[in-house]
Amino acid sequence: MVIRFKDTTIDSIEDTETRRLKILKISSRAEGAALTLELPEALCGSLTAGDNISIIIDSKPIPTGESSKIYVEGNVFKKVIKDNLEVVGSIGGLRLVLTLAKTTPSQSSTFDLDKFYMTIK
Repeated sequence: MVIRFKDTTIDSIEDTETRRLKILKISSRAEGAALTLELPEALCGSLTAGDNISIIIDSKPIPTGESSKIYVEGNVFKKVIKDNLEVVGSIGGLRLVLTLAKTTPSQSSTFDLDKFYMTIK
């Protein structure tokens, strides 16, 4: 099932200890979502802190992915459901952490398989 975050804000883009890597901290207060994502510096060139973006996450390839700023395929390492959903994964070996406060069963099932796809527009 598809997870969509509209009116999501890039809170910050920070340097990491590893050269040419950035950490993006993204949040959607309306959806109760927080996303921390490591990306190569080259992919962050079109993004700035304070930008409003849309994020789509799906368990299947996303047909409109080519028209987005970033389109990635990731792997799920850990999925924990308690009061909220927390997913730890990787995109090309780089870390991704997603926390979602208001989780529906269909949103949770997006991460049942080992792979997921994500676009940032």
